[in-house]
Amino acid sequence: MKKRNILRLFIIIFSLLILISIKFHSVNAFPPDGDCKDYHKVVNIIPYYEKSASINLDGLPNENFWTVHTHENENGTLIIPLASESYGPDFFVVYLNMTFVLTATYLYVLCQWSDNSTKPDLGASIYDGLYFCWNINVPNFSSYFPTGMSTLDMGGGDVDSWDWSCLISSPPNGSSYYCRDKCFGTYVWYSPSLETEDVEVAYTYRTNTSYTLEIKRKLITNDPYDVQFDQSKIYKFNMGIMDDGNHEDHAISWTHALDLRSPESSAVIHAYNIIIILSFSAIALVIIKGNIKYNIKKS
Repeated sequence: MKKRNILRLFIIIFSLLILISIKFHSVNAFPPDGDCKDYHKVVNIIPYYEKSASINLDGLPNENFWTVHTHENENGTLIIPLASESYGPDFFVVYLNMTFVLTATYLYVLCQWSDNSTKPDLGASIYDGLYFCWNINVPNFSSYFPTGMSTLDMGGGDVDSWDWSCLISSPPNGSSYYCRDKCFGTYVWYSPSLETEDVEVAYTYRTNTSYTLEIKRKLITNDPYDVQFDQSKIYKFNMGIMDDGNHEDHAISWTHALDLRSPESSAVIHAYNIIIILSFSAIALVIIKGNIKYNIKKS
């Protein structure tokens, strides 16, 4: 009887160690740990749909659709972890709250994150900021760029980059304007003269506390260097946050996807969640089976 109890205890401890390992790797799938897809599946986000919603672009999320949806944590609202290079001397993690709202014409994005040194006054090359990289036609898109901003290792193709930054010289709190709208491809960044700036942003900040960024972009821009949200499909992207840094000093998210398919066809359960469910089920079965045998013998 003691041997069986020891065996059950071993199985439980072993299963818990597996779960801890899975959770550890999923949370720490950041550079330079390799491609985040080696740790978990792409995170799908289903946007909220408000056909006739309109926005006063001011960096204040006081529109009704924001106040309703940002209190939820499912579908179009997500907490996204971003991290700088793992185990480096300046390693840091940022947790960003993001909400997507889709209308018949526009995509709205709300991003909120903490920062204890907003609008840094540290020189022209030091700034806070946020960027998106949207897949246009890269066959193996990932947030892992081992050779810089090039898609050569992903099979080639183009990526649309939305790039907002906040320096001491940036427009004041509550301002709205067009952020940098760029594109890079298999080998190089394309010339900005080839593009039009189609991404409107407005930001506010609470001094040394947090940023709020509202983003507005037409679903269809007819710009060949823009991602076109014109099909019922998945649009992969990743993000980065600058924190008193420069181009090389920023936190990066793993790969996510904006899912514009019907909700019924886009339900996703992450691989580690499946393993967690199965592991706990196995533990429960072992315990139940052991208790049944023990009760039979006892009776």
